[in-house]
Amino acid sequence: MPCVIKNPANINLDGLEPHVQGMYDYFNQKLGFKKPPTMYFDSDPSNQPNILGKTAYYDPSSLQIHIFTDGRHPKDMLRSIAHELIHHKQNMDGRLDVGGYSGPGYYLENDKLRVVEQEAMLEGNKLMREYEDTIKKENKNMSLNEWKNNELNKLLLKKFGIINETTEVVEEEVVEEQQEALEEETIEENTEVTEEQQEALQESVKKVLKENRTIRLRIK
Repeated sequence: MPCVIKNPANINLDGLEPHVQGMYDYFNQKLGFKKPPTMYFDSDPSNQPNILGKTAYYDPSSLQIHIFTDGRHPKDMLRSIAHELIHHKQNMDGRLDVGGYSGPGYYLENDKLRVVEQEAMLEGNKLMREYEDTIKKENKNMSLNEWKNNELNKLLLKKFGIINETTEVVEEEVVEEQQEALEEETIEENTEVTEEQQEALQESVKKVLKENRTIRLRIK
């Protein structure tokens, strides 16, 4: 179940939101949240100039995570979310309300709060790094598979005589008319293959042309 995202700051979340949801899902798989939090992306211009100002906070009564967005890198906001997600887990487990002093400088004054804060710093950073490396590994594998598929397509096209070994790279793009003519000629000249093979070849031609628009294909 995805978490709810509110955007009072009205910032562009197109690139950030998939990672917010993805990281939340990763944390949820690892930690098992009983309920999802609601995430708020807030703006407070008066807070931005303060070097030691607020970056985020968690409200245990409303299960809300508030992220201050002014002038921040998206990855830095993800770090804040990771930290507050650990506090959310602590709250769900009944371990966040330890009592005692919670005002300015509580980290030095309240030993019990220091323990839960240290856990949030350690576990939040650790799980975020795991999520980041998981995404990078998946993207690397995806790129490798895409390259393998492209190479396989080229081998199949060469096997059926659609392109030859002297395929040249040119600077001009292949226009739509050339694509249509090429597809028609390909199907006409490969009359010995079955209808399914013809359809597969046609799709392969379309894919190669789309992904390599600067390749000149020579029909045998």
